[in-house]
Amino acid sequence: MQKIFRILLYLSLIFFIWYLYRADYLVFHDISFNLPKLGLSLFFLFSGFLIASLSWGIALRIRDVKVKFSSAVISHGVYIFSKYIPGKLWVILGRASYLSSDRTRLKFISLVSLQEQLIFLWWGLVLSLPPTLYISQRPWIALIITGGIVLLTFLLFSGWFHRHSSGLLNRILKRNFDFRPMEKSFFIKVSIPVLLFWLLWSAGFWFLMFSMYDGIPLPLSLAFPASMTYGFIVVFLPAGVGVREGILVSFLIAGGLTPEKGVTISVISRFWFVAGEVFLFLLAWTLKFSGDKGAGYPEYPST
Repeated sequence: MQKIFRILLYLSLIFFIWYLYRADYLVFHDISFNLPKLGLSLFFLFSGFLIASLSWGIALRIRDVKVKFSSAVISHGVYIFSKYIPGKLWVILGRASYLSSDRTRLKFISLVSLQEQLIFLWWGLVLSLPPTLYISQRPWIALIITGGIVLLTFLLFSGWFHRHSSGLLNRILKRNFDFRPMEKSFFIKVSIPVLLFWLLWSAGFWFLMFSMYDGIPLPLSLAFPASMTYGFIVVFLPAGVGVREGILVSFLIAGGLTPEKGVTISVISRFWFVAGEVFLFLLAWTLKFSGDKGAGYPEYPST
C-alpha cells in the first residue's frame, strides 16, 4: 500500500510541474511590489499553512490519533501537491496514507481527513457570502450558497441522513458501512484553527494586492476565500485551475478594480499561493529527513 501512495506522491509532483508549465497566463510588464507589504503577505500566507497543519493535527487528536504537530506538518505537506491531480480524493487519502500502516488505519484516518476537509469547505462557503452579496451584488448566487451551507450542515449533523445512507449502501454494496453524524464538539474545536487560517490567507491576499496597488478596499480580501471555495467544489479540475482565477477577477472588478488590475492580481495570487504550498512541502521534507521522532504510524483507537 505504501508503494501505491509513493506513486501518488510522484504523480502529484508531475501534475504540479505540468500545471506550472501550462500556467503561463500573461507576461507582466511594469509591475513593482512594495517589499515590506509583500513580506507581510507571505508571512500571513505561510502562517496560514502552518495553522492548516495544526487543524489537521487537532482533528486527529480529537479522534484519539496521537500525533505530534511535526507529524501533522509532514503528512499534510508531503502530499500538498496531490490537489493538482484531478479529483479531490487524493488530498484526503494522501495525508492519511502517511499516517497509516494498513487498510484499517487508512480507512479510519481518511474519515478524519474527510471530516476536516468538510469543515474547511463549510467555513469557505460562509466566508464567501459577504463578497457575493456586497461586492458582486448577486443575491441569487448568495441564495445558492446559503442552500449549500444548509445542505452541508444537514449532511454533517443529521442522524436521519446518516442512518438511511448507511442502510442504503449496505444493501447496494453488500458491505458494512456505519456513518455517524459529526459531533458538535468536534466541529467547534476544529473550526477554530480552520477559521483562523482562512482569515490569515485573506489578510495575506489583501497585503499582496496592497503591495501592488494603493487604495485596495479591505472587504476585497474576502474575494480570495470565495474564489478558493468555488474552485474547490469543481472536483474535475486540478486545484480549481482556471475557475478560481476567473471568479476572483469577477469579484475584483465588481469591487471597483479595473479589468487589467483584476487579471493581474488574480494570476499573481495563484503563484503567491503556490509559494505557500512549496513552503509547506519543503518544511515537511526537512522535518522528515531531520529524523523527526513524531513521524511514522501513530497510535489510534481500534474501534
